[in-house]
Amino acid sequence: MFMGAVTRDGLDIARRSREIVRKKIRELLGRDIERYSQWEMRIIERVVHATADVEYAKLLRFKDNPIERGIEGIKEECPIVVDVEMVKVGIRYRNTLSFIDDRRVYKIAREEGITRAAAAMRVAKPYIHRGIVVVGNAPTALSEVVRLIEEEGIKPRVVIGVPVGFVKASESKELLRSIDVPSITTEGPKGGTPVAVSIVNGIVELSRGREV
Repeated sequence: MFMGAVTRDGLDIARRSREIVRKKIRELLGRDIERYSQWEMRIIERVVHATADVEYAKLLRFKDNPIERGIEGIKEECPIVVDVEMVKVGIRYRNTLSFIDDRRVYKIAREEGITRAAAAMRVAKPYIHRGIVVVGNAPTALSEVVRLIEEEGIKPRVVIGVPVGFVKASESKELLRSIDVPSITTEGPKGGTPVAVSIVNGIVELSRGREV
């Protein structure tokens, strides 16, 4: 399987598409392409392929070997905690958890006056510690993860923070990049479920020794 394709025609389309993606990335980055590791380039290619937006080649940021930390976690079957169900559905990994619809989340959100997405991260705290966090939509979830790390000593293996939007999304990602935790982020307002899912599934495939 490559990029989700399993048939001969599907594999041919996926590989031809990836060749086009690689060409466009080389044209955009020029010599800057040398800054990225082989694994980082594979993840960049997946995101560009999933979004048809080559600008992601300049927007993705990798801090403190996040792909390696993610591979280690996947091999040890650690949990992946996500912000919303839409992200969970797209991830091809059994131990993926979403708490957004947990009854405890509604209660905490009402009592504390915070968003459900932020409350879900509080409920998920035991799984975030030594786990992997993926935020594709809710900047308040990402900000809460940063708070848990800084104020409560929670230590995730890696945080993939790519919330999308024009309100607090950029700021939450900048906040994540400012702290001492392995992370993958995007600069600016771009991001979302396709970006988050393509990054995580790429790491999952790498952990299994498959083509990415």
